[in-house]
Amino acid sequence: MSVELASETTAPAAGPPVTRSASEQVSAVKPRRNMRLVLLGVAMAVVFALLAVWAVNRAGEARSVVVVTKDVQAGDQLRASDLATTQIRGGEDVSTVSGQDLGSLVGRRTTRALPAGTLVDEASFVQRITPRSGDAIVPISVTSAQYPASGLERGDTVRVVVTGGGQSIEGLEPGTAFTGVVLSLGEPDEKGSMTVDVSIASGDAPSAAAAAGTGRVAILNVAPGGTGATGEDG
Repeated sequence: MSVELASETTAPAAGPPVTRSASEQVSAVKPRRNMRLVLLGVAMAVVFALLAVWAVNRAGEARSVVVVTKDVQAGDQLRASDLATTQIRGGEDVSTVSGQDLGSLVGRRTTRALPAGTLVDEASFVQRITPRSGDAIVPISVTSAQYPASGLERGDTVRVVVTGGGQSIEGLEPGTAFTGVVLSLGEPDEKGSMTVDVSIASGDAPSAAAAAGTGRVAILNVAPGGTGATGEDG
């Protein structure tokens, strides 16, 4: 009887897993992170450079705005010859009217005096003059002898006084006066005669208009730069 002996082969024992130290892991990842930071920094630098170029170009870009070419008084109705355009740079925070809108200002009235060369904005104009609350606008035609030689301006507080003589006015004795505020001044003719729009209390307006119709009135300027305002209570 034969006996076979099985030979047993034993595989060599596996050694412990090879692991990297923490410092080796960090050194392997660190270059990738550094590269990302570098690329991010480059991208931000490019963005900031483009923004700087845009800001410089914008600040240096000229734009067309409207300017008055001659002195105009408060309440004057603008003509095309009173306006022009000019080029400015910067000043985006300054209120102006674009040069392409110049035509829309013709015929509008000024809310304040504008010296020649003034840049204008929308607040400088109104479409039309309106009386103060509770008032009516009375047009009064006067010659150069019927208002002060120093002139009148929009906003002046005045008295329209009946001077007497000539045609009688029922119920209006010479010296009768109506207080009002100058809203607008017409263009004086070669002799200085002009029409003055005065805001007068509605109750007095008919009598003031009747007196003005006779030409027997004078306008006294009692408070230059008074309380008149377009469409506002005085």
